[in-house]
Amino acid sequence: MIIGSVVLVLSLAIGITLAVIGISTTSGGIKTIEVFDSGSGGVAAEEGDVLQLYKEAGTSDPSCRITGPSEGAVGEGTIQTSATTVDGEQWQSFDSVTAHEAGVYRVDCAGTPVAVGPPVSLVGIFGAVGGILLGLGGGFLGLVLLGLGVLLLVLRKREVRE
Repeated sequence: MIIGSVVLVLSLAIGITLAVIGISTTSGGIKTIEVFDSGSGGVAAEEGDVLQLYKEAGTSDPSCRITGPSEGAVGEGTIQTSATTVDGEQWQSFDSVTAHEAGVYRVDCAGTPVAVGPPVSLVGIFGAVGGILLGLGGGFLGLVLLGLGVLLLVLRKREVRE
């Protein structure tokens, strides 16, 4: 009975904590996405930051030019693709770059609306899903163990009476 209670409480506490951290990590990245309706703008980045470029869902990939604070500041991005929602609009990634130095990076997509920000956090998504599954699975296991403990306690008390 005690083991069931401990498993139940720990799995729920750890599961909820992981889910909250995962969800806040993922939503934190979404809040830092900047939308440039005119197709051009500047984004501040630190050295090593990955800037993912997003297009409106269902549109063709725009032709964009990205310039950094100096020559050679713009590097290859990741191969990760992602989709996100910003202010109710669906956006799909089409390109990314890595900032080799801190500064403002200019994006020019020739008038096509574009959004720029970090890639969607896969760690955050897996953390949220894992936390939810841990909470549900561990909670169920804890309830089963708790139920078995109570049942065994009742059966022992009956044996003592007889």
